[in-house]
Amino acid sequence: MSKRRLKNRKLLTEINVIPYVDISLVLLVIFMVATPFMIQGIDLDLPKTEAQALNKSKEENLTISISKEGFYSFDLGEKNEIYKSFQSFAEQFEKILKNNPKVEIFLRADKETLYDNVVRTMSLIKKFKTDSINLITEPIENE
Repeated sequence: MSKRRLKNRKLLTEINVIPYVDISLVLLVIFMVATPFMIQGIDLDLPKTEAQALNKSKEENLTISISKEGFYSFDLGEKNEIYKSFQSFAEQFEKILKNNPKVEIFLRADKETLYDNVVRTMSLIKKFKTDSINLITEPIENE
């Protein structure tokens, strides 16, 4: 009897894709949940202008962010640290520029930040890097 059962059974030659679909859906959910935490820096509401976009730089970039509360942050490709005082920010900025003298600097500030914070930061940048200061804004949306 057992020989007869074996002859009637056919071999299953298809790949069972259900486990692969389950794994891919789990990975999709993990990435969807983790993506908002990967955004670095301070959340800013940038001023809107009609300025033209800058060309991409071939050099390494350093983006300085200033929040409306007066907090400072660097975006140099590593984990961001938020500085609550201008003094600690200035000390770290000096260290970064000593290690990367050719870095191109971009400044982004919340539109509600104090003008004093922006001017002090621009003065600090000019002190160590006299070439230029690049200000980041958002384009005006046509309604």
